[in-house]
Parts: sequence; C-alpha cells; structure tokens
Amino acid sequence: MEFTTEINAVSRRRTLFEGASEQPVDCDITLPEYFPDVVRVLKCTLTPRITGVQAGADRITAEGSALLRILYVSDGGVRCFEQSIPFSKAAECADLDGACVSAQAKTEYVNCRVHSPRKMDIHGSISITFSAYRKESAQMICGCAGGNVQVRKKRVCVSNLAGCTERLFPMGETLELGSAKPSIAQLVKSEAVALLEDVKVVTGKVLVKGELIIRTLYIPDSEDGELQSMEHSMPISQILEAEGAEEDCVTDAGLTVSSLEIAAKTDASGALRLLDANVYVCAQIALYRDCETDAVTDAYSTKYEIAMQKKPMELLRICDRFTDTYLCRGTLDTTGLNITQIADMTCQSLNSTASMREGELRVNGTVQVGFLYTDRDGQWGFAERSFDFAYKRAVAGTGDTLNCDPHLTVTGVHFLLSAEDKIDARVEMDINALIFSAQTVQVATNIAIDESKPKKQKTAALTIYFTQEGESVWEIARRYNTTAEAIIAENALTGDVIQEKRKLLIPRV
Repeated sequence: MEFTTEINAVSRRRTLFEGASEQPVDCDITLPEYFPDVVRVLKCTLTPRITGVQAGADRITAEGSALLRILYVSDGGVRCFEQSIPFSKAAECADLDGACVSAQAKTEYVNCRVHSPRKMDIHGSISITFSAYRKESAQMICGCAGGNVQVRKKRVCVSNLAGCTERLFPMGETLELGSAKPSIAQLVKSEAVALLEDVKVVTGKVLVKGELIIRTLYIPDSEDGELQSMEHSMPISQILEAEGAEEDCVTDAGLTVSSLEIAAKTDASGALRLLDANVYVCAQIALYRDCETDAVTDAYSTKYEIAMQKKPMELLRICDRFTDTYLCRGTLDTTGLNITQIADMTCQSLNSTASMREGELRVNGTVQVGFLYTDRDGQWGFAERSFDFAYKRAVAGTGDTLNCDPHLTVTGVHFLLSAEDKIDARVEMDINALIFSAQTVQVATNIAIDESKPKKQKTAALTIYFTQEGESVWEIARRYNTTAEAIIAENALTGDVIQEKRKLLIPRV
C-alpha cells in the first residue's frame, strides 16, 4: 500500500544566545599643556562605539572604543577634553554555525573626580549585549494520499522568515563648515542619526538607501566665543548580501549608528574649517515571504489504525506595516537654575515599551534630555530632565493576538524658553513597525499507518444517529469510521456543523 504525506515548512527567527558583559573604564587624566585649568566640571560622558563584531567557533567578539568627553568650565569659558579608550570583549557561545551575531553597547555609569585643576580620575562601566540568532524551520503536514486516510484541514496564511542579516559598514567624508561659520577652536559635541528611506530586494541582495545626519557643537575661534552648531548630511547607499532574498519579500529593516568619530582639520588656508567624519552604521534586515497553505489538524483511516503526532505551532502573518513621525512634548521645570540662555539640548536616553490593546499599538516611554545653559550671573551650567510620552496608532489585523517590536529613532531635539523656570522641549522621532497577527494551531507533524491493525468493518449499510445542536460532522464520521463527505451527501447537509437536533443516516464506507 502506498501512503504519502505532503510537508510544508514554517520558518521564523530563533534566538540562540543573549548575554551581556561588563567593560570597566578606569583611567587617570592629566590635561595636556594646551588645555586650560579646570574650574568646574559640567558633564562627564562615556560614549561606546562598536566598530566590528565577529563570530568564532565558540564565541562572539566585539571590537570598539569608548569616547570619554569631559565638559568643563575654565577661566576662559567652556572647554571639552576628549580621549578614546579602546576595548575588546567576547562572550562564550556555542552553536554559531550560520548564525547572525550582533553587539550593542551602552554606558551604565561614569564618575569624574577632580584632584587638581589638571588631574582627574574617571571610573565607569560599559555593558555590551551580545545576541545570536538564525532562521529555523518547523515542519507540518498539509496533505496526504492513500491508506483511506481522512484529514481535517485548516487554511492558514503564514509570513515565513526567508532570511535575516545584520551588517556593519563604514562611511567617511570630509565636511566643510561653510563661509558663514567661524573657524573651530575646539569641538564640544558630535552626534549622528541614520534615517532609512528605501529598501529594495533583488535575488540574494538588499539595497538600502537613507540619510546620515551629523550634528556638531563647537567653540569658535572668535572673540565672542559663542558656541556654534552645524548639521551635515551624507547619503547612505549600500548593497548587502542576504541569503533567501527575493523580489517578493517583505522587509523589516532598520539603521543604527554604531560608531562616530569627528575630528577638526585644517583647510588650505591653515584654519580649522573642516570636519573629518568616520562612521560605522549597522543595518538590520529581516525578510519575510507570505504563504497560504493547508495545515492538517486531525486525521484517521477508515481501514487501518494510525499513529499521529501533533503539536501546537504559532503561525505569524504580517497584517500591517507603517512608518510614522511623532513629536513628543514635555515641559521641563528649571526652578533654581536661573537660566537666561540655552546653548544646546540633546536626547540623553530613550526608554519605551510597546503593547497591543483594542486594535491599537501603544508605545509608552520616557525621554531624558540634557541641556547646556548660562544663568543670570553669566555662569555655565548643565542639567538633565525627563518627561514621559504616550503614542497610539490604530492598526489592521485579526487573529488570536497582535504583536510587534517597533523601531524608535530620535531624529531631532528642539526647545523654547517658554516662561520663567520653564522649558518647552520637543523630541522628534521616527516610529516604524511590522504588525504580526499570531494564531496557535494544533498541527499534525507525522502520520504513520499500521497495516498490521486493520479496522473491523460494520455490517450495516446505514446507521441511524440522533444529533445534538452544534455537533461536528467530522467528529461523527470519525466515531463511526466513515467519511464526512459521505454523511454530508447522504443527508444533504450544507456544512460541517449541525445547526439543530436531527436524525442522521450514517453510511458505511
């Protein structure tokens, strides 16, 4: 006897490893001779930069550096000291064959202790989070033939993971200040954001286009010494190898800046009017392909005993996607600071959680901003404040549950001294997400016929059965070892569910 089953695979991302390592940062700083003495430290920051991630046989290694930046007040005004501290950190991890690996770093804390006008101690810590993941497939039976096997099927729509990749790529350019800006005496701050604009998929490759925005704050080489800000833009265009990529794939993509180095350079006249920018951008790409198929949820044979294995399987389907621009506002209380002017404001951190409720995506979070200011006495100061935000968006989709992991990218920070002791802060961010509809289905993963155990056949050609309302024809057919099609045909039924109590004739097969 020939019996065959038809198999379909459901693919999704499986996390192989997640772990974190701590990188301590301890150093003694002695200011170079060309830096003025420290009168008061305004802010000490430690910015981690990842420049390379490699997967070995049993470990993930991250290479990078931490940029130490000390913003302080001297007799001549605001000054900034910078020093780069390299590091290399690894996490032990097995089973990395064919895995995508990534590493992200953030500062846990940093303290600056001033011993003298020219000496300081720095103590800090950076946490590096490692992850490894890959595409993994699970098989389910979608049909079979032979052996008098009857199957119950459920039509399902699945968005299978076709492939995933994560790539670091470098970018570099020499930027000009422009004729309207004074020359640079010293850089105070630099930050960058990568904005994704378009993703195109061809066989085996993904074309990513976007824009890199670099913002700098510097002390000018001029008599008034008023801090100057500049914004530059660099185009992003990268072709990334991606296994499983085809033109019909739906993409979930994001760009993040992993490392930024900005240095002032002299132009042809010898003035510091150029910025040497070296950036590492990380592209995260996930590719999905929609598939509509049958899933066998139950089976039996009218002729033989069978052995069937079933398991619950979560099936994900993309039901919505969007990119949105959101402006969150907060009123910051600055009582006691006596602020007369704000020289700069930046987003220090963004923490958020996402949930799905009543057909809405809800993102709640907290934004922390830091601002450099002068007070009524002409003294420099630095302060930090936080405010909450709540974002809502109606989404399409039905299913047991809806879920998503939105990407939030801060694209700009704006401020206004709205009243005495009050600042109106506005943080602009891009929010993009894929919305998945998830349903859990009990599916058959293996069916085997035991020819040594034939079923005993009934002698009666017809059996009379009295039903209850809501009974399933499939369950009745299974009980009497016949087929649902035969019962429906014999009794002129219109569906699988009995609508009211009635008499049925059960034919023998």
